[in-house]
Amino acid sequence: MTVVTISREYGSDGTQIAQAVAAQIGAPAVDKEVLTEMARQAGVSVEVMAQAEERLLAKSVAVSGEMRALLSTRGGAGLMDEARFVQLMTEAIKVLASQGNIVFVGRGAQIILKDYPGVLHVHTYAPPAVRATRLQQRRSLPNLEAALRLIQQADEQRKNWFRHFFSGTDWKNAKHYHLMIDTARIPAAVATQIIVQAAA
Repeated sequence: MTVVTISREYGSDGTQIAQAVAAQIGAPAVDKEVLTEMARQAGVSVEVMAQAEERLLAKSVAVSGEMRALLSTRGGAGLMDEARFVQLMTEAIKVLASQGNIVFVGRGAQIILKDYPGVLHVHTYAPPAVRATRLQQRRSLPNLEAALRLIQQADEQRKNWFRHFFSGTDWKNAKHYHLMIDTARIPAAVATQIIVQAAA
């Protein structure tokens, strides 16, 4: 049973690497599927669960009337707050991990599965200029400055996501990972092989 978590800076090729690792070990690479499992457990639609995440990040404790009503009919859960959201996310990731052979792409899996036996935790990163150059080329952005702004926004969003849902956790802290790979120096194909070998 192989379980890998891959946390990635925007533009660091982490998603591409995660998909390549998953293909090599014969496992799915999951991201939004975590929300799907959370929604299944809560008895709501994926859209409503995604809405709950967005509203909680906006520091709104209450969510839509649909979410409130549906959760209230499921064991009296009432309002969806951060604690309930993290509980559902934790349960969903552990359920998926228990099935074995899986690559988690983001979603805080490296924190939730920190004590899970045999899991390999990976973080991919690269200097902002390198990530911006990739982004500009792939999205045909007008200039590097526009790409850098998107990189900065994404970095801030991910930092806030972890701090909001995991009590101030610094997601870039090396203590959360077994491997930290600078994709400006290590090509994606090489990074893929390193991870596959480390996970074996």
